[in-house]
Amino acid sequence: MTTPQRLETVRRVQTAMATAYTGLGAWCLLHPYSVIALGFTPKYVAMANVTTHLFTRCFGAQAMTCGLVLGTSEMTAFSFTAFGLAMIPYIGWNYWFGVGPARGMVTSLMWLDFVGNVFFMGGSLWCAKVLREEEGLLKE
Repeated sequence: MTTPQRLETVRRVQTAMATAYTGLGAWCLLHPYSVIALGFTPKYVAMANVTTHLFTRCFGAQAMTCGLVLGTSEMTAFSFTAFGLAMIPYIGWNYWFGVGPARGMVTSLMWLDFVGNVFFMGGSLWCAKVLREEEGLLKE
């Protein structure tokens, strides 16, 4: 790939991540009931209440803010690296509730969350690598 193609791919990955955050955040904000019903097992769905729905909406609003910032910022190699490394706790959450000690709380659909988090981490670290390489070429 040529340098302009690589940089365009970085922008596309950034846009895809921003769109995912914004879209899924909007879903949590606007329809928390379906998010809870699809994401949690019946035992835990039965315990959902007004506070649970409020927290789901707050989570959605934060995700939308993250998507907005990600979609409108000029990301650098450092910021992509920080964003990628910030996915580690989310991947840990996927492990803990998916196959670890808290297994049984979330439905099997949560593997999609794991795949998304791995995409965010891998995509961010790849973008950081490309930008570092491009910065190195510019300095020579």
